[in-house]
Amino acid sequence: MAGKPRLLVVASRGLAELVRAMLPEFSSLADVRLLDKPLDEAVEAAQELHRAGLIDVAIAAGMTGQRLRAELSLPTVLIKLGGYDIMQALVRARRLSDSVAIVTRQSLGDEFEELKPLLNLNVMVLNYRDDNEARLLFRELHERRIEVVIGSAQVAALAEQEGLTGVLIYSDNAVRQAFDDALEIARIASIEEAKRERIGNILYSLSEGVVAVDMRGRVQTLNPAMEKLLGVGADWALDQPLARVAPTLSLDAVIASGQAALEQVQSVNGRTLVINRLPIHEHGEQTGAVLTFQDASLIQSADRKLRSQSRRSQFVARYRFEDIMGESAAMRDAVGMARLYARSDATVLVTGESGTGKELFAQSIHNVSTRAKAPFVAINCASFPESLLESELFGYEEGAFTGGRKGGKPGLFESAHTGTIFLDEIGEMPLSLQTRLLRVLQEREVLRLGGTEPTPIDVRVIAATHQDLRFNVEQGLFRADLYYRINILNLRLPPLRERRDDILPIARVLARQALQRLASRRQAEPLIESVGGHLLASEWRGNVRELENLIERLAVFYDAYGQVDEPSLARVVPELVAAGAPAERKAAPPTEPTLAALALHDGDLGRTAQALGISRTTLWRRLKRLKPEAG
Repeated sequence: MAGKPRLLVVASRGLAELVRAMLPEFSSLADVRLLDKPLDEAVEAAQELHRAGLIDVAIAAGMTGQRLRAELSLPTVLIKLGGYDIMQALVRARRLSDSVAIVTRQSLGDEFEELKPLLNLNVMVLNYRDDNEARLLFRELHERRIEVVIGSAQVAALAEQEGLTGVLIYSDNAVRQAFDDALEIARIASIEEAKRERIGNILYSLSEGVVAVDMRGRVQTLNPAMEKLLGVGADWALDQPLARVAPTLSLDAVIASGQAALEQVQSVNGRTLVINRLPIHEHGEQTGAVLTFQDASLIQSADRKLRSQSRRSQFVARYRFEDIMGESAAMRDAVGMARLYARSDATVLVTGESGTGKELFAQSIHNVSTRAKAPFVAINCASFPESLLESELFGYEEGAFTGGRKGGKPGLFESAHTGTIFLDEIGEMPLSLQTRLLRVLQEREVLRLGGTEPTPIDVRVIAATHQDLRFNVEQGLFRADLYYRINILNLRLPPLRERRDDILPIARVLARQALQRLASRRQAEPLIESVGGHLLASEWRGNVRELENLIERLAVFYDAYGQVDEPSLARVVPELVAAGAPAERKAAPPTEPTLAALALHDGDLGRTAQALGISRTTLWRRLKRLKPEAG
């Protein structure tokens, strides 16, 4: 509703004159049309104006108002008759004659009956059903010498025809109140129309289809996405039963039960849809139901994008050299060499057993290199079959193979552009892919599967393996030219058994972390004290990864029971007990790691304290407590 409200007043004779007199009062608030015509003509004219969209609210009195309400789907305000109107009409009538009657189509009700004794009124009140009956009443009143008749404009006109004086029963207050009511209705309708327009705009812009029905199952709303799916127009579908518009999209069950049915997969017109059916409630009452759908292909596309974005967010190196645990000479040498390599852009080959931290070192090198702010992309070459590994590394064009993503997909080399790519377990790469990898490293460009135009890349390569690649070259399992291409900067990571000084400090850190994850209040030190000898005696073929898993298991038991004795060790970590203890520990109790560490380091207090992660003073106190004779 734009501009001022558009009001239509249907009135004749005296009531029309009263309305005309009041029009200036409302001219600034509304555009008002007055129809002063016989009832049938007035109703027909009102219908034409309504169809043309030229009126918002109608105003009428009595039977005229009732007729308009019945024949127009338009808000219609009745000019209501109240006690004040009747009193004013009586005052005007008594000025003309003492012989007064009130003639109305409907009863005046109790309000007037209560006024009569208070006002000492002796007024005849008569009701009629139609104009003929009214004329008979007027003749009767004429015979009784009643001179003035109060009633509607129609009654006043009929009375005049019978030689009586007619007085209009409506007052200017009644008309003014009707105008006020009509303006309020128009205001509320304007607000609701604005809401509907906003909702309509939202529905129009949705890619999801929406159809809403009333409690009879008739369509009330249909957005363009639903129109397109069903192949129908909203103008035709509105107020049609949904069962006729789209028999497969029934909402009858939701209307009957008031219960939602969510995420149902259904095929409609050849499209796979995810459909939600929900009841509509207004002011606590169910007024209908709504069905929405999403195309399954769009959901899958969104899922791929989310996974793609998640994947890109994973192209970040989280670890730094500060995160590397261990202060042994061997580990300090490895870290120092890695820091040196980080200053170069040449390819690095990291070798070492499983669990020695090859990716940890690769991420640390990246994070102190000039490429630190660019992507760090890692892939384990042993985790993919050959065909999938090829598409992961090099990407593919649309149509390169069945099931490929629409539009193709960049490979990890492209994703690592300007950054670092970490090729873990490169010794497991098939020979056929080694050839392609060699070309990428030589030409610094990558060709997607199914593509014809190579993409230039700027990538630093860090490769890692636990295998002896030189031996593999001799056996024909690894290309010699690729080996020499990646083995420019070589970094060997020592296994844990070659740096036993690091075992207990690392175990202590891992124990603290494990207990924190368990939200335990227990301290890590007693746990490591009780198992330290066994930790030092183990060969740790799985290196730090094996140590971490074992400490995790011990922490769970320790948190629950508060201690880990020898019988518990045999039950919880039998592989640790089976590893035995070093011969140097024979003089020490089996559960005391301090003496075992002292023996392992040939009595060197400084090295022993460092291995245990304590000060020399603390070590000395422990030794005095354990071996008083040593003092």
